[in-house]
Amino acid sequence: MSGYLADKNICCGCGACENVCPTKAIAMGYDDEGFLYPSLEQTKCVDCRACERVCPVKLDANKGYPDYLKTYAGYSTKKEVMEHCTSGGFATELSQLILQKGGVVFGVRYAKDYIKAEYVCVTQEEDLKALMSSKYVQSEKKDVYQAVKKTLLTNKTVLFIGCPCDVSALKLFLGKEYENLFTCELVCMGVTSYKIAEEYKEYTEKKNKAKLTFINARSKKNGWFVPHLEERFDNGKTKLTTLFGSYYGYGFQVYNRPSCFQCRYCDKNGVADFRVGDFWGIKETDEFWNPNGVSCIFVRTERGLALLKEIEERGFKLFKTDYEKATVNNMSSLHNKAEKYVVLREKFARIYKEEGLVRACKKTESFSVKLKRMLPKGMRAFAKKIYHKLHDKKTR
Repeated sequence: MSGYLADKNICCGCGACENVCPTKAIAMGYDDEGFLYPSLEQTKCVDCRACERVCPVKLDANKGYPDYLKTYAGYSTKKEVMEHCTSGGFATELSQLILQKGGVVFGVRYAKDYIKAEYVCVTQEEDLKALMSSKYVQSEKKDVYQAVKKTLLTNKTVLFIGCPCDVSALKLFLGKEYENLFTCELVCMGVTSYKIAEEYKEYTEKKNKAKLTFINARSKKNGWFVPHLEERFDNGKTKLTTLFGSYYGYGFQVYNRPSCFQCRYCDKNGVADFRVGDFWGIKETDEFWNPNGVSCIFVRTERGLALLKEIEERGFKLFKTDYEKATVNNMSSLHNKAEKYVVLREKFARIYKEEGLVRACKKTESFSVKLKRMLPKGMRAFAKKIYHKLHDKKTR
């Protein structure tokens, strides 16, 4: 490894270095934990340091990012959008608008086996469904930044949706602003290894004696308030489980990429026109409550505000709120996970490597995680409401 590639503990796996290398000396590959890291073929390296100039984690950690101009809550009024999206459907509505303007959308979908995830370019509205819902597995970038640049040079409008570190990597790779580029960051709780998905797939297929044909980590078939894992099998069976009470969801939550525990893009740090996530902590008494999901939308640029106005004019329900209310009960928006999660991750990883996913979950999960798995479906939403009443922080 060259001395100017990022240390493994802070490398976010964005792949910008691989995309920018003029001699193809850098290649992304999986380590033994299942996370992507760059490797360097020294004989091809010409020491141009292009990789260093596009590395988002090489940025000054105290760099001043533009503040958000406005904060909103909102949700789509389209039934087909709300059925398939993760929260309020803002990213989907934004994508539809860009496509209807003759543009393209770059976003992340599951691979066909539902183990890995990858960036793809979408040009038709019917293909947007694959981008909906949460994947949690870190996506493969391949040549996505090069593809975005080529598309921009054709003067087409481009929307790029991804984790904040990926958006930052894209901007650094491009090296200048493009008027026809819009970007949207996702509120991120950390990315996980494809190996969790791979082992869970083996486990659930064996348990259900059928092949897995579809998976949705954030199904709304039991409502939005309590996230559910939906699995479909080739024998016609459909299974719904509380996401973070499942081995799949718990493994994803704990087994984060090491760099995610010291992410530089929490709080207001970022470069995209928008940041979007679930409006956790919302109450039924709030004017923007919607049982089918609500997005929190942070707008950083005037260009973003103009697009948001167009989306509202198309029927998207939009409500002004403030940054504190939108983030106070959303840990992933504000800060990195506490030190106890770093310790938990180390313990989980040790057991996982020796004994597998199920044993690692059982030996490290808390009572509350077990409770999520054991509670009957009808009691889960009630239990969560009680939990939030006791633990949610109050806003002014």
